This record gives sequence, structure tokens and C-alpha cells, in this order.
Amino acid sequence: MCSKEPALTDIQVANIGEMERTWLYLIRLQCMSYEHNHAEGWDRAIGHAEAQYGADDGPEIASRIAVLIRAMRVERKGGFGYLSPFCPNCRVRVTEDEWQLILLMQAGYRGEPGVIEEAAAEFARRTEAPVLAAAATRFGSTIAAVVRPPRSRTNPAAMLH
Repeated sequence: MCSKEPALTDIQVANIGEMERTWLYLIRLQCMSYEHNHAEGWDRAIGHAEAQYGADDGPEIASRIAVLIRAMRVERKGGFGYLSPFCPNCRVRVTEDEWQLILLMQAGYRGEPGVIEEAAAEFARRTEAPVLAAAATRFGSTIAAVVRPPRSRTNPAAMLH
């Protein structure tokens, strides 16, 4: 849905990085599938996630975002405003709802339980949102494992020089 609502924010002003832009695009594609009751958005989301994160990790990340959207549909009071994944004007903007979901996803990525629970409750417009918090935690651990380099298991002091 394209919109010129005053609640829209420029992505540059919101300081949304490349990683979060990818998440936003995946969110929009999947929301499109719900709105139009077609699998096209879901298929495109998986394809885009595979291109970004690889054939092994991409579908899992797309799935984690789908789980977040399902949790949102269960726990969030009110609707969810999102922009078209295809409109050039929409690509440079973010709705307040999208921004709150990105903040929840960032909290999940950082893996801070108290922050995740607070962000989930704020996004859901409730005092608590355990389903959303759990979905954000699972998303966060999945995306962190993919984008963060693995820690070395070798003790540097034990290495031969």
C-alpha cells in the first residue's frame, strides 16, 4: 500500500542501515502476501533472503520474519501500516509501524532480553507480548549467527608461532 501519510519518515533521517533495509524489504514482501492472499510476496521474500544471506540461511531468515509477522497478528492491538516493496518513493520511507518492528528486530539481534520484552510490548501496544518477544528472540539469534563472524575456538595463547 502506497501512502503519503504524515507518519512516514525518510529512511536516511531514521538512520536505518543496510541490514535493516533488507529486513524492511522482507517484511513488506511478506505483508503483501497477507494483504493480497497470494504466495508471490512470500516467494519473493525467500528469493531475496537467499540472495542476501545464501541458500542455506536465507530461507530460515525469511521464515523467522514470517513468524514475527504471525506473532504480530496474534498480539498487536490495531493494524499494521506498511509500504509497497516495489514503489521507488516507498523505498526511501518507513512507516511508524515498520519502524517499531525494526526496533524490535534490532533488540532481538542484540539479544538483550529486557529490551526485547519492552520493545515487544510497545510494538504490540500491550503491557506484555510474550509471543512477539519469543519470535524476536528467535529471529535475533538466527540473524546474529548469519551476519556475525564465528568466534575463534582456538585459544590464541595456545597457537604455535
